[in-house]
Amino acid sequence: MYGRVNAVTTMENGSPASESLPVHLEDLWGIVLGENYDFLRGVEIRIDLPEEASLYTGTYAVFVYRKVNPAPLSETQSYQGNLLFFKVVEERRRLFIQIPIGSASGPGSAPDTYIHKTPLEPSDFPLLFAVLPIMKGIPEQAAKALFHAEVHPLFKNMGKLLISLPDEEPPATDIRVFIDEKAHNYPATGILLEPGIRKVRVEKPGFAPFSASVGIDRGQTAVVEAAFLTQQASLRINAPSGTRAFLDGKAITLESTHMPVEAGEHTLSMKLGDYQISRRFSVETGKTYSVSVHLDILINED
Repeated sequence: MYGRVNAVTTMENGSPASESLPVHLEDLWGIVLGENYDFLRGVEIRIDLPEEASLYTGTYAVFVYRKVNPAPLSETQSYQGNLLFFKVVEERRRLFIQIPIGSASGPGSAPDTYIHKTPLEPSDFPLLFAVLPIMKGIPEQAAKALFHAEVHPLFKNMGKLLISLPDEEPPATDIRVFIDEKAHNYPATGILLEPGIRKVRVEKPGFAPFSASVGIDRGQTAVVEAAFLTQQASLRINAPSGTRAFLDGKAITLESTHMPVEAGEHTLSMKLGDYQISRRFSVETGKTYSVSVHLDILINED
């Protein structure tokens, strides 16, 4: 192949359609696959046909090449590639060409849509397409025909939810994700979902669950940054005035109604005058523990 690269379009998750650009005969248009394309189901080439296509029926065809080398660049003029197919331009106002990726595409929505039967693999990219004459000695008017082309991504009816855990490197293996109350594994690469409003809950041991509602759009990635608040246990102590308290040997104040305490084994000591008592107890995350200290006077009859 030899010619001028008129445009290069990258296809990946969230890609917009290209601009509509004028294309002369033998102009080349490159299509490159981006890094993230897991909900891309294909590529559509749209070509507006000039009056000459009706005047000179059967004169033109759209040629598509795969495994193009080198990658399409405007300053490069010569390329190697394998012919994927060619589609003869018929007497219509517009031509749609769909090239599925990974799996077969659905039927065309209009009679002027051509769908390539064999889906492409990522290794088939980059592509090049061009409008070329398929007969020799065409009239000068036909040789100067000006087409207009666009390249559109074809997305699966899916979007992606990406849950970001900014403080986790690598992400904790004990993270639990629930979407509309359905459990999912936590993949750092994201979760494919059908479009709609989704209720997301992310759980991490020792922390309060993170909840959010997020809209999933077709062909787009929604990012949710999960923020976790520490879910500490608390200790509530009810003791007579003048009581001194010690938790694991350190003095604590009894003025607060709820005192945060770490999970695990602890020793609580209470002193009132010459009276002292100690107790060991276990603390679980998120629970509240109540401590009551009572002094009894026992009177026995001799």
